Amino acid sequence: MADQKDCHTGGAEHRDQKGSAKADGKHGHKNSKKLMHRMAKSLNLTDVQEGAIKELMQAQYEDMTKHHELMALTLGQLAKLDSGSEAYIAKAQEIGILQGKYMGQHLIDQGNTEVRIMELLTPEQSEKYQQMHNKMAHY
Repeated sequence: MADQKDCHTGGAEHRDQKGSAKADGKHGHKNSKKLMHRMAKSLNLTDVQEGAIKELMQAQYEDMTKHHELMALTLGQLAKLDSGSEAYIAKAQEIGILQGKYMGQHLIDQGNTEVRIMELLTPEQSEKYQQMHNKMAHY
């Protein structure tokens, strides 16, 4: 990224902490499809269960996408300001508050999605799902 000001506008390429390229945020959606496939297979989900869980995951993905788009716009506005200026500092503080509110809501939504998923599963599936979930939490 030659110019960091362009980093958050349009379909810019981003790099994760290990330096791997991830273009336009689609990696998260692809990973959720892989996760859904793995869950369906591992838990032996019925078509009804799979469809309901896909809907829950899609709604969560759409909410995250909306937030990422909002943050990209806000960071784009920040990039247009002079670093260190009062306007820059005020915008940076605004972004911090927005990000904190989003993270709190995201965690609540994620918890609610987990509860809804568990409600769709049989006791045996729930136990296996918890094992999968605990295993993924270590990554």
